[in-house]
Parts: sequence; structure tokens; C-alpha cells
Amino acid sequence: MTFSRLAGLSTAFGLALLVTALVRFTQPVVSLSDAPILLTLFVLYAMTELFRLKRNHFVISLSLSVDLLIFLKFGLAPVVLMSQFIFFFARWYQEGKVEFWKVLANSGMFLSAAGCAAIAFYVTGGSHQALLHDNYVPLLSYICVHYLANHLFLYLFYRTMHVTQDQSYVMNVKFDLFSTLFATSLGVVVILLYEQDGLQGLLAFGLPLVLCVYVFKLFNDLYRSSSLFRNLTRLTGYFSGELAADVMFGRVTKELPKWFEHVHCVIFVREEDQLVVRSTSDGMTAKEVQALEAYLRVYVPNQEAPTLRQGCLDQGLAKHGYNTLLISPFKGTERHVGFCCLIGTKKSEFDATTLDAISILANQLTVSYRNAMRYANMEKQSLYDELTELPNHRFLERRLAEEMERITDAPLSLLLIDLDHFKQVNDRYGHLAGNAVLERAARLFEDTVRKSDFVARYGGEEFLVLLPGANRDVAAGIAEQIRARMAAEKFTVPTLEGETLHIETTVSIGVATYPSDAEDGQQLLRYADRAMYYGAKRAGRNRVAVYRQDDTPEDAQ
Repeated sequence: MTFSRLAGLSTAFGLALLVTALVRFTQPVVSLSDAPILLTLFVLYAMTELFRLKRNHFVISLSLSVDLLIFLKFGLAPVVLMSQFIFFFARWYQEGKVEFWKVLANSGMFLSAAGCAAIAFYVTGGSHQALLHDNYVPLLSYICVHYLANHLFLYLFYRTMHVTQDQSYVMNVKFDLFSTLFATSLGVVVILLYEQDGLQGLLAFGLPLVLCVYVFKLFNDLYRSSSLFRNLTRLTGYFSGELAADVMFGRVTKELPKWFEHVHCVIFVREEDQLVVRSTSDGMTAKEVQALEAYLRVYVPNQEAPTLRQGCLDQGLAKHGYNTLLISPFKGTERHVGFCCLIGTKKSEFDATTLDAISILANQLTVSYRNAMRYANMEKQSLYDELTELPNHRFLERRLAEEMERITDAPLSLLLIDLDHFKQVNDRYGHLAGNAVLERAARLFEDTVRKSDFVARYGGEEFLVLLPGANRDVAAGIAEQIRARMAAEKFTVPTLEGETLHIETTVSIGVATYPSDAEDGQQLLRYADRAMYYGAKRAGRNRVAVYRQDDTPEDAQ
């Protein structure tokens, strides 16, 4: 069942219960003389709703402390009218907007709970004309049914939206039970004061009630802060030892939105002049990410301090329904600055405590990101050749073993490439010239092979190419393309005298294929080496030689 359908059904059910209660049971007559009392109750009711408590996805208020008196003395209709008006205004004030289906869902839950509770009150003998001591049992029935019905509908809605787990729901129900008992005790005191002193009793209790609401809110804020920093400690513990930046960013964007409601997380990294998306939370569309990226480019060009922006976002974000944005920078190096962004639809979702917590997270991200970058640089140095920027012999051995494990029925071919007369280039023109030839040759090899192929520097003037899925004929064809391009290439190199020259060089290539030629990776490498030396080098160089089972290299030309 969809959320909108459930909201509509609950509202229809609540209205049916409300009409039944109003028609079947006698309601008290409200006169103009009751206006000062109702106005006072309206203000107290509004105070309890405007300072509601929030725990995870649950919103809890002490409105029951005023609700009981309104219902007991003035009937069901004033309770419904006041609650719906105040709820609508409170949502608009706190969130800056009103979403129809959410308002309908909340109205449906309240009407259903209030209707069930009112019918329980009347069925158990409750009367609006009787005093409190004659209405203890009916009023207790009203409170219990209201609590149970409210949580039944809450559970149905949350299960429909998949926003909470059963265990988490039970924990929040326990917390709400405590607040309900507290609100009930306040409500009983309010009723007794009203029955004894009327309006004066309500006014006398107004200030203590406001203080109770404020203290209760302080307690809730303290709990939220404690929960927030507890989650922060757990999250930083997850990635404090993580040396893969993308894994670390993925953990952050996955966990952070769970702490809030209707919030997404995106991590950007500015690499020199480019703003790159490194990780996004689930549910955020590509257009929304692009809108956020555009916002950062314009409004946060050199952001250094954490910033909270509410209700003043540009049209690009506003059209997607976002009203609040928290930006916390973190730094890897002077050229690599990251931004951890939390963006939400509710204007009041984040506060100063949230900003402090995310600032601490950003500091930890700075340390972890720097460690990850250092590790990545060290790993790159250990796995890549510094001159050609190709994978080195160590990386090659690892990749060859991975390919041998991965392939099943498909072939795997290997090219061993050796630059002809390379020592003469070094001796005649110097090592800088030799380096220039190696760098250009590496780029030429990468440009010639397929995207799925793997090019590595094997050592010295030798290169190796892995060709997954390529049989002997395909591999020989690719090798011939490399040979032909190298033979036609004019290499620009510096001389020992500081001038530049254009020289030519050629390559000799050996080809071997698994499983037709070799049984394992090392044998494949050895046979390609043998084909290169015996079939290409000894046959005159500048040629491709394919290994054969009889160990007799065959000239491919």
C-alpha cells in the first residue's frame, strides 16, 4: 500500500469515527463566555506543539496535558479544531512548507486516535458534565486507547515508508510511554486547578507548564546531542583506520543520513580546479547532485569553516525541495580540498549541535583522507613505474595471477615487447633521450591495445601486454599493429649537446597464449620471452614471433 493511499484511508476512517462520536454521544455546549478559557487553552496547546520533542523519526509533545482538559470540559470538536490548526501552523513555521500528503497523514492519525479514544470514553460511562473524580475510569480509557491507536497507525505508516525497524520502534514507544505518563500527570493537575479556580487556575498553572515543556525539551536536546556524538564516535571508529578513500567516503554517506530525517549526504573533492563527486547517499538523483555541485561552485568557492544555510538556497536546489544545507570542508592537501555536504528538506533539521558534530567529523576526515592519500601515493610508487607511469613488474605479477584465476574457457594471451638496440640510444644520445623513448613508447602501446588490455613495464626496455580473451591470431594481430606503429614513429629526443633530434626505433615482440601454449602464468611468461628472443631477436629484430608447442618460434611476417 502506498503512503498516499494509507493517508487517505486513515483520514476517512478518522472522520467516520469523529462523526460517529459527535452524533451518537452528547457534547457540551460551548458559549461565548468560554472564549477566554478556550483562548488560554489554545495558547498552552500551541506552546506544547511548537516545542515538540524529536527522537529519531518520532515527534513527541506534551499536548496531552492540555488535550485532556479541553476534551473533558468542552468536548471532542474543540480538541480536533485546535489540534489541526496548531499542527498545520507549527509544521509551516518549523519546516517552511506544508506537504499535502504528510499533513493528511498526520490529520488521519490524530482523527483516528481521537475518535477511538472518545468512543472509549463514552462507552465506559464518561460524561462531560461530571467532575474528574467521577471520570477517572473513562478518562483512563481515553488515554490508553489514544496511546495505543496512535502507535498502531504510526507503526503502519513507518512500515509503509520503511523508515524504522521493529527493535528501534519498540525503543521509541517506550520513550513515548514515559512522556505520555508525564503529560497525563500534568493534565490531571490542570483539570483539578480548572475545576477549583477556573480561569485563574489555568493562568496560575500556565508558567509552570511552560517551564515543564522547556525542561523536557532541554532533556530531549541533551539526549539528541548524546545520541549524535555517540553515533559520531562509532562512525569515526569505522573509518579511522581505513586507507581507501572511496571506502571511507562511502561509509560516511551511508551512515550520516540515518541520523536525520529526509537528509542526503554528498562528498565532493576539489582536485585543483575541478570539483569531483566522490560519494553520494542512496536516493539522491543525478540532477540533484548536479544542482548541489553548481551551488558549491558559485556560493562556496573557497569555503574553509563549516557553514549551516537554512531557507536561503538557490532555485536549483529549491526546486528539488531542499531547504537546508550543512557544508563542512576537510583537506587532504593544499590542492585537494573536500566538502562533506548534508542537505535536507526540513528547514529546522540541523542546529548548532549538528554543526559542531559535523565539524568534528570533518576534522577526522581530514586526518583520514590525508592518510589515505599518503597510502595511495606509496602504493602507486610501489606498483607503478615512475618514468612511464605504467604498472611495474610487481603489479604485473599480481594482475597475471588474478587473470589466471578469473578466466575459465576464454584464452589469455601475453605480449613481451623489447625495444631493439635501445642501449645504443642511451650510449649515443644519453639517458634523457632513452627516457624520452621509453615514455613515448609506453603511450603508443596504451593507445594501440584494447581498453580491456593491461600494459606494464617489465623492466629496462622490456614491456608486457596482457590480452584477456584474445586467442593466438588476435594477439598476433595486435602485436603486429604495435610493431608497425613503432617502426613508423619519429621519436623526438634531447641530445647530450642540448639539441633535439628525431630518431627511429623498432621492437621485437614474442606472443604466447593460454591454454593452448602454457599451463600457468609463469609458463606463459617464459614462452613469450622465448618467442621474443628466438623468434624475433635472433631472426633479425623488428618482427613478431608466435610461440608454438614444438618450441620452434614462427615468424609472423
